[in-house]
This record gives sequence, C-alpha cells and structure tokens, in this order.
Amino acid sequence: MNIYRYFGKYFAFICALAGACMTGMPSYAQNYPNKAVRVIVPYSPGSNPDVMTRLVTRHLAERLGQPFVIDTKIGAGGSIGMGVGAKAEPDGYAIIVGHVAGLAINPNVYTKLPYDVAKDFVPIAQIYKSPLLLVVSESSPYKTLPDLIAAAKASPGKLTFSSGGNGTGAHLSGEYLGVLSGASFLHIPFKTSSDAMVSVVSGDSTLNFINQSAAWPLVKSKKLRVLAISGDARLPEYPDLPTVGETLKGFDYYDWAGLLAPAGTPAATVLKLQREISAVLALPDVVQQMRGQGFLPVQGTSEEFGKFIKNEQQKWGQVAKRINLKLD
Repeated sequence: MNIYRYFGKYFAFICALAGACMTGMPSYAQNYPNKAVRVIVPYSPGSNPDVMTRLVTRHLAERLGQPFVIDTKIGAGGSIGMGVGAKAEPDGYAIIVGHVAGLAINPNVYTKLPYDVAKDFVPIAQIYKSPLLLVVSESSPYKTLPDLIAAAKASPGKLTFSSGGNGTGAHLSGEYLGVLSGASFLHIPFKTSSDAMVSVVSGDSTLNFINQSAAWPLVKSKKLRVLAISGDARLPEYPDLPTVGETLKGFDYYDWAGLLAPAGTPAATVLKLQREISAVLALPDVVQQMRGQGFLPVQGTSEEFGKFIKNEQQKWGQVAKRINLKLD
C-alpha cells in the first residue's frame, strides 16, 4: 500500500512538471513582445516591400504594445540585409522582410550569397502580392500584347525592354516574356527602376514591367500605355485590362513580400506574429490602403508562405536556367 502511495505521488509530480513545461510555451508567447522589435528591411525606403512593411508593422505596434523599429540595410539586390537577418539573434526581437528578389530570384542567379533561405530563416507570413504592369510609351504603335509580340518576332532583337538592373523582377519578367512567346527582346539594364521607366516614357526603350504605384500616375497623364498585367487574374478595379497569361499561357509574375524570422526563433512566437499579421491584413482600412496602391493583401499560415517560397524558387530557377543567367 505504501508503495502504491509512493508511486502515486511520483506520478502526480511528473504530470505537474510536464504540465508546467507545456504551459511555459504559450506563456512565453503571451508575454511577447516585452521590448522593441527590430525589423530588418533589405530594400530602399519607398520601395514596395518597405512601404507595405511600414503599414503592417505600424498596426502590429499598436496591437502588441511595443515599437517595431525599421532598420534599413540595402545593397546587392537585398542580399546584404538578408545576410544581416540570417545572423540575428533568434529570440523574436529581430524579424526580416523577405521579398521575391531575395528569396526566389537571388538564390537562382547569384553564385554566392551571405545567407541560405532554407537554413537561415523560418517564414512568418506573406504580406502582399502585386502584379506588375507591362507598359509602352503612349506614342508607341503597339496597342495590344499580340501586336508587340508579332513585331518582336518580325524583327528579332530590335524591340527592347528596360529594367532597374540585371537579376531584378522586371528583368526576369522581360526574359520570361521572350521565353514563352518565342520572340527576341533586347534587355537594357539601368541603375534604378525609375531610370528604366523614364526610358520607356521617352521612347528609348520599347517596354517595361513596372510597379503599379509608379506606373498609374503616368498612365493617367497619358505618358504610358498599359498592354497587360503580369498576374494570373484580372484586377477587379480594371476588369478590361488583360493578363499576359491570356496571350501566353503560363505567364504569371507577382511582386510579393512577407516577414521572416531567424531560424531557431520559438515556434510560439512565430505563430503569434503570424496570427497578428493576419488580423492586421483583415482590417478594412488596411485592405483599402493596400488595394488603393495596387497591392493585394495575402492572409495565410507560416507553412503556406514556406510552400509559396519554394514554388517561386523553382519557377524562377527554371527561367534563369533557360536564359543562362548567373551573376557574381
């Protein structure tokens, strides 16, 4: 009888200890954050990932009661900031903005990177996706995408497309257009996307894939003409504007970004951040602000964002391989 009592007390002690360990994880998440959170942004102020990150983290700070401090680390197409984020302490007080360039394109075109997407980061949540606009000058003779492709096939290498540099989303989108259409376009890289856009307005370049926030003012002022959008569906705001995929099956490109944490960050912290981000992206005023600037809010889990990143890496890896693009 004494033996049974002994083992009964021992078993109760073990259960209590296990319960304390299990409840410790949610309790840590409930107390998080209790100080400022550093948000590493590898892209320049005013860029799509920067603007949308500031919108979301402003609301996160209000909801969680701690400041989310933007720390801009630009350079090498986002690789410098991603490298800084990869080495940050995995305690939840450093998070990183992951963009299509740093997560899906750079790993396929750069021979050396200061980070490994799969090993150094854990996805938190995607924030947005935004189709680009395929634009030509308002004075261009091309009124539709089929017109443009026919002209490129008739005069290989004569029609040009501009971008903000080798390895950018606009560059690979233009190459993607050539691969799927069988037409030959000549790439003209500029130092910035603004320079690339100006070259189309002036007629020095034939076409450009450009962010909506930069393009629409020039479209409305009759300086640029939109032939198509790069996403897989028409925009509700512009139902008469076709997608590139309606002419070239399989074409699908979005500018997108989300938040990551350094590998090893507690799962409970990642989950709390993901839920809070989803709540922010459901706020009516946030949705209105994002859609008004051409961004589509994306609500999803950490696992869904991780799968999305892998799919994007595979897609852009195939494009980079077909055009034999490698950068140092």
